Amino acid sequence: MFKSLIYVFYMTLLVMSVNLASASELLQLNESAVKVENRTTQTKNDALKQAFKNVLLKNSGSPNAFSVPSIAAAINNPTAYIRQFGYQEIDGQLYLNVSFDHQKIIKLLRDEQLPVWGKQRPLTLFWLSQEQHGERAVVSDASILESRRYIGELTAELGVPVLLPIMDLDDSMLVSVTDIRGMFADQVAVASARYNSDYFVMASIDAAADSQVSYSMVLYPTVSGDALFNPLAQRSGTALDANAAINEIFTALSEYYVSRYAVADSGESLMTQLIFTDITERKQLVDIEKYLAQLSAVKSVRLTQLRGVSAEFSVQLFGTEDDLFRLLKLESKIKSQPVTVPVSLGKGDPLAPSQSETINYIWLGH
Repeated sequence: MFKSLIYVFYMTLLVMSVNLASASELLQLNESAVKVENRTTQTKNDALKQAFKNVLLKNSGSPNAFSVPSIAAAINNPTAYIRQFGYQEIDGQLYLNVSFDHQKIIKLLRDEQLPVWGKQRPLTLFWLSQEQHGERAVVSDASILESRRYIGELTAELGVPVLLPIMDLDDSMLVSVTDIRGMFADQVAVASARYNSDYFVMASIDAAADSQVSYSMVLYPTVSGDALFNPLAQRSGTALDANAAINEIFTALSEYYVSRYAVADSGESLMTQLIFTDITERKQLVDIEKYLAQLSAVKSVRLTQLRGVSAEFSVQLFGTEDDLFRLLKLESKIKSQPVTVPVSLGKGDPLAPSQSETINYIWLGH
């Protein structure tokens, strides 16, 4: 019961905070809870190793990291990375809750030039049609199905923020089981707009032979138009049960997001400049620099110019400018502002001056 209440609170908080803060801020990227059968030393040591692997996976997005010799050695002896741990019993199940030093985790990954999946993560609206006892229904935030609970668990375990639809009258008028199973993206995109998510996924789980289930999923950006004709990710197959199918769906989501948002050190140390406008107090400069420094695409940052209400920051990158800009688009703390500037063609050039578009940013804060 307690666990269910935590999940209800978590999902409700996500819905309420979509317009106020990044949903990824609710993820604990340095923590893991592992089910244990007892409190013996051997069980504890095994659980600490599993918790460490869970946290590495949340921050790298790829199980391939486990095969790197230095990381495999750290997994076998995670003590140096642990901040604290303790036991908790929920609904009769014992858990070992472990908190790790996040900076050490990131350094471990960076030292091996592995991708780092930072705090800026896209929010996905999860439209799921599931068959149970011969009937199909859309799994909503208020659903009592096991699938709903398991989605909440995977959100925390894999670090993939998702929302389930409320399925109130507005949703029910726009989206049906048929729309989801038929992958009618245009219709579902209209219903998804109210949630302000970055992406939406349409998935269906149906009964199959030998007590198994069949599943399919497609992922789209939350936009309308031509983008809906080209799924960003898709997967289908059979699984032992609904939870196994959901796990496959989350794996597909994670793989796509890691390919797009996780950033490895290219070794080139590229530089770029970001201009923030409407600066009215010194605290904003401190907050902006602190914010930029924690981005997974940023190696270092410094304020290089302050002119009136505008500030220019010089940013050294782990990857490319595109890596940085993709992360900035996910952030609710800033707003981009396209600016058209004239471009001089030089003296004596018979052509008229052309124009170029650049991007400035406005700091919105918390």
